[in-house]
Amino acid sequence: MKIIHCSDIHLDSPLTGNFPAEKSEERRNEILLTFIRMVKYARGQGVRAIIIAGDWFDDKRISPSTASILTKCLIDSPEIDFLYLSGNHDKQENLGAALIKRVFGKAPANLKILDGNVIRLEDDIVVAGVFTPDELDLDPGDTNIVVYHGEIDPAAWKHREIDYLALGHYHSLKEGRLDARGIYCYSGSIEGRGFDECGEKGFIRLDIAGRENEPKKITPTFVKASKRTIHAIDLDISGLRNTGEIDARIEEALVGISPSDMIKISLCGNAAMDSERNLSYLEKKYGEVFYLVRIDDKRVVTGNYKNTIEYDKSLKGEFIREVMKAGYSEEVKNAVIEAGLAALSGAEIR
Repeated sequence: MKIIHCSDIHLDSPLTGNFPAEKSEERRNEILLTFIRMVKYARGQGVRAIIIAGDWFDDKRISPSTASILTKCLIDSPEIDFLYLSGNHDKQENLGAALIKRVFGKAPANLKILDGNVIRLEDDIVVAGVFTPDELDLDPGDTNIVVYHGEIDPAAWKHREIDYLALGHYHSLKEGRLDARGIYCYSGSIEGRGFDECGEKGFIRLDIAGRENEPKKITPTFVKASKRTIHAIDLDISGLRNTGEIDARIEEALVGISPSDMIKISLCGNAAMDSERNLSYLEKKYGEVFYLVRIDDKRVVTGNYKNTIEYDKSLKGEFIREVMKAGYSEEVKNAVIEAGLAALSGAEIR
């Protein structure tokens, strides 16, 4: 038997924190399409059930189009049971039932709610959805898959006859052993939704095999599903004095990254007071190469010129000396000097 374990789909998430409006809508559609592709993969692989370990939806606001597309997807896959446990985002006053009613009206026959329920897929293969480990009362003779959404203390789940603990809530892949019998796994999200959700995203395929009347072995395999990968890159620009030098450093850092991916570059390190960096140019340049690029320099520390401009007879030196004599705080002096030097060099004032 094959089973898919996924979680944290967050359909119809606003996505306003990281993307412009047009890309927010596009990414919402891409997340839905990735879920549909996963179901198509499941049909091709002969998967018996898809476990959704919470946060299938982002909240109770589901668009009519998403609801109709999901309904069609489930109806077109009658051979697959969709086993849904509500999570912290999509839990409603009556747990999952209220949200399912809102989305589907009448739920398709192959959609089954796991909130506190036990589903027996075969005579000896059980899927149980729980909200605490103390709810469990499992037969050690069964192959037991338990579904939970939230942070766990692995010690609290030991010695409870669990073969596989299918977890949701963390958006990155994480796995470990419970005891001699069982393992746990966070499948992570199927698509990253922000620059704090980097790396490959996907789902877990469980292959369950064994002879009749013998314990069955569960083999989990991560399957990459995301259309795009998100990258967050810290780039040290210490010693670089201008946009051209920073551009060259960025080029080196982005080698091997797919043009379809999303990238956030955080400039950091120590910069000279008279250095310049045109972030809008760099974002424009790399935004034409990759799906989305964000560049910020909030972590760049600008150098102090107190000890370097005493004998500088240039206009820059005179400007800096005048600012240094003013009665501003050090923070204000540095900000004024940086803006003034940028203006004198013709660079953008940030």
